[in-house]
Amino acid sequence: MVAFFEQLSLIIIYAGIAQGVFVTLLLNNRNVRENRANLFLSVLLLAMSFTILHTTFAGRVITHFSIKSYALGDPSFFLIAPLLWLYVQELTGHRVRLSAQTIAHFIPCLIAIFFSLLLKALPSTNPLISYLDSHRSWRSGVFWFCMVVQFSVYLFYIHKRWLTYQKLIEQEVSNTENVSIAWVRFFMGVFLSINLIFLLILLNVIHHGAMFWSSRTIAVIFSLSIFALGYKGILQKAIFALSSINTQQELPTPSSEVPSTTTKKPDQQLIDRLLHYMDSEKPYLDPELTLSDLAKRLSISRSVLSQLINEGMGDNFYNFINKYRVEQVKVFMGDPAMKHFNLLGLGLEAGFKSKSTFNLIFKRFTGLTPSEYIKMLND
Repeated sequence: MVAFFEQLSLIIIYAGIAQGVFVTLLLNNRNVRENRANLFLSVLLLAMSFTILHTTFAGRVITHFSIKSYALGDPSFFLIAPLLWLYVQELTGHRVRLSAQTIAHFIPCLIAIFFSLLLKALPSTNPLISYLDSHRSWRSGVFWFCMVVQFSVYLFYIHKRWLTYQKLIEQEVSNTENVSIAWVRFFMGVFLSINLIFLLILLNVIHHGAMFWSSRTIAVIFSLSIFALGYKGILQKAIFALSSINTQQELPTPSSEVPSTTTKKPDQQLIDRLLHYMDSEKPYLDPELTLSDLAKRLSISRSVLSQLINEGMGDNFYNFINKYRVEQVKVFMGDPAMKHFNLLGLGLEAGFKSKSTFNLIFKRFTGLTPSEYIKMLND
């Protein structure tokens, strides 16, 4: 039975490495120049594949690069969280550039390499080496503690960045399907799971001193993670096409789009003009409508339109447009000419892009699902 699981783990590890390389090649064949986030996702998957190779196989081929050469643990683990952060930066419209701030994210990895090789160069008779050799569980515990802290800090800031991004997105778009909220939640869950595994390894080292099993375990976990990210990534349209918001226009920022308390109140004539345009031209029927598009149609700036909606209407752009869509669906429900449409068809005609969004938004503003609402009308 033990031999079976050994073979199974090797199969998973080999397949994970192959999957990481395959998805990397696929991502780089899907207009990476138009979507830089894919480039950083590729580097992240390659780093995970390299970590698997480094911790599992390198020592059998080139002993100089084996994990045993690093007295404090494998430095390649310190690459994963920073690369994840850079990927999220690009995914949320913040262009990553080569700078001192970017390089600083990789200082822990460089420090681990430097001190590990420095300790490796010391003679075995050195008191420090003797101490570390006699306290291997302590040494391993420090390494995994650093990993848990690093992952936790990065995941916290990634979650914070994503919440901010979602708020900014709702100031610009009327449909969020192309923003891939589900995809971000998915890979956040994957890396949170990895961090929990790190925590379990740390607790195991603290309480039992066991550490030799962790290398193979992490290789399997990383392989399974690559499977999940690769499979989900290939199926997820937005992983290849999330460029309409990030690369073609800048998201509004709190300083530029949210007027200060000293700004004069919105012009009532402009508000009336906006409301008249919404009623007469029905721009909300366009599922791709954005704040920039509507501003161009009204011949006003994005910042002025944002102020009209935020302060004049007390809402964000996303809710403002979708309220009109909900009201339009209600009109369609009572229109004999629309009887041949099912509920989803009515939602799509009103400007919604998917059944899930239609149901969610409709219930948010009416307290009922579309089917419950039409049943109430019929009763």
